[in-house]
Amino acid sequence: MNPCEHCLIDDKIFECCGRHPETGETADLSISSDQKRIACPHLSQTGQCRIYDHRPLICRTHYCVQYQGLNGMAEGFAAMRKLYENIEYLQTPDYTL
Repeated sequence: MNPCEHCLIDDKIFECCGRHPETGETADLSISSDQKRIACPHLSQTGQCRIYDHRPLICRTHYCVQYQGLNGMAEGFAAMRKLYENIEYLQTPDYTL
């Protein structure tokens, strides 16, 4: 089983797949017609590692916070994202007490 199958692509890029871990190599990744990201050259458009069965040791031994849980909270990245969204909202002119 590949635990990465359930991760959101932006979480993957932030946590582990933003570049090739050994070479630092990156590639442009088109997520949709209007969304592009910089990511590991082996990350597919759907967020799957194209070399998963033969990935480098550093990828195999990576400790994934989201998969392992952040202090018992499996939604670590989702919670962080929600926090950032709330902070951004509080900084908008539309926010009132």
